[in-house]
Amino acid sequence: MLADSIRLTYRVRVGNRDKRRRLFGSSGTKSTVEALRGVSLVAFKGEFIGLVGRNGSGKSTLLRVLAGLETPTSGSVLAKSKPQLMGVSAALMPKLTGLDNIRIGLLAMGLSPDDAESRIDRVAELADIGESIYMPMRTYSSGMVARLRFAISVSADPEILMIDEALSTGDGAFKERSNEAMRDLISRSGTGFLVNHSAPAIRDLCTRVIWMDKGEIIEDGGTDEVLPHYEEYLRALKRRGERRGAWIRKKYGQTLEDRTQQILDGSIPPKAIVSANTDDELDDEADDMDRDA
Repeated sequence: MLADSIRLTYRVRVGNRDKRRRLFGSSGTKSTVEALRGVSLVAFKGEFIGLVGRNGSGKSTLLRVLAGLETPTSGSVLAKSKPQLMGVSAALMPKLTGLDNIRIGLLAMGLSPDDAESRIDRVAELADIGESIYMPMRTYSSGMVARLRFAISVSADPEILMIDEALSTGDGAFKERSNEAMRDLISRSGTGFLVNHSAPAIRDLCTRVIWMDKGEIIEDGGTDEVLPHYEEYLRALKRRGERRGAWIRKKYGQTLEDRTQQILDGSIPPKAIVSANTDDELDDEADDMDRDA
């Protein structure tokens, strides 16, 4: 899969600060939000790529664009086969039983009627909601609905798989079963992307990590390299604020040319390249920031 200079902007209305304005109205000014800012990447067969970043960094938006569910403002996406974004919530119907929803969900993901019928028992076993599988879904707790949705989603056989926060539901026993199901699904797919805020899940499942912030790729490389950098960034934000976080982002940030060279060299990933400053210059800059704080 290849993504070339993906940009996505939204026109939104920003409300004014006057609390006396009407609840329903057209007050406020229009503004442009840049959800993705020139994102370029290449994903190879056999890779499972974790996307990390703060809320609002563009991870889920990028998945939707890569999956063909959202049209970018500019740029292009080329894929060997149609990607599947895991999730079937739109197909589930509260008035139908769990079994009926399994059947509908499998059909909605493109399985043939025979294939769908052959997988129903396996999906019900993974969901593990007992006799409730025979009851209308509107009687389920939110946790039961999430289990059923997850179990349906992982039953497909996509060549390019995309998962958005699928591993954050359920108790310990269910999480263990779901992780096993995820590993099985990954082994059946050729290329995968995972958005998740759980560092252990990213570390356990992903061969490569892309760190995003404010709609841009900050760093792209091996899990054991990029994930510690991102965790260092989060610690800096928590302890010292945005200014220190910006220094960490600058220290590990890569340019498009850096990442292109990685591909040309066949080295995925080399050590992160600091494009603008040497390490000594960055350390001096950090010391200045510490003295100013």
